[in-house]
Amino acid sequence: MPEQQVYDPYRLIDDVEGLLIQRGHRPERLDGRTGDRVAGASRLLRGLGIDPFRAPGDALDLDGQIAYQARVHGD
Repeated sequence: MPEQQVYDPYRLIDDVEGLLIQRGHRPERLDGRTGDRVAGASRLLRGLGIDPFRAPGDALDLDGQIAYQARVHGD
């Protein structure tokens, strides 16, 4: 059985942002869309056979539930 591969989805987001800048794009991290970014990065990793790994501290809600409010209430 092959060794499990893991990668931090937050690091992937930073990597992709840097790549897009190198390619002439101007990515913006929109407020309240943290959940979308992390979900997308995690899904991409899983699709490539790599498990998204988050440090325990990253599981904390540090954006003050902005992403939750936007999804649930449209605020």
